[in-house]
Amino acid sequence: MVALPIRDRTGNALVGFRYVAEKEPAYPVEQVPASLVVVAHANAVLMMFDSRRKQWELPGGMREPGETTRQAAVRELREETGIHVAGLTFAAMAEFDLTKPERRELLAVYKVQLQIVPRLIENDEALDFRWWPPSEPVREDMSPLDAEIARRVVHSPTT
Repeated sequence: MVALPIRDRTGNALVGFRYVAEKEPAYPVEQVPASLVVVAHANAVLMMFDSRRKQWELPGGMREPGETTRQAAVRELREETGIHVAGLTFAAMAEFDLTKPERRELLAVYKVQLQIVPRLIENDEALDFRWWPPSEPVREDMSPLDAEIARRVVHSPTT
């Protein structure tokens, strides 16, 4: 793990990472607009190649109206990868300073440990998938922010 903050190539920064208990209303909904999912299998984490940002990153995305962060995580994981799983474990809250537009956001981070490698479905958002061992260096075509989140979740004593 590296010291925070860390920045990506566009100036976005991961500025905080807190292991906290999951309490859906504990954070105002407008402060937690999205969720990420760390999908682990054996000693690797699932990364998807995002069609818009052209980089490897964790599955996840924005909440839809009326959704909780958990519901958004389950839906985004299904839409982006084809993985149907409801048993996600809440892992942490990640705090970002984002650039376009400039804002500070919290993202809910969930984890699922899979026993078998699932069939993954490429789509308009996820052009490809790879299993990345967090012990390996972060490649230039990976989101360093998502890689750091994955490392912290995988090495957390609580998840």
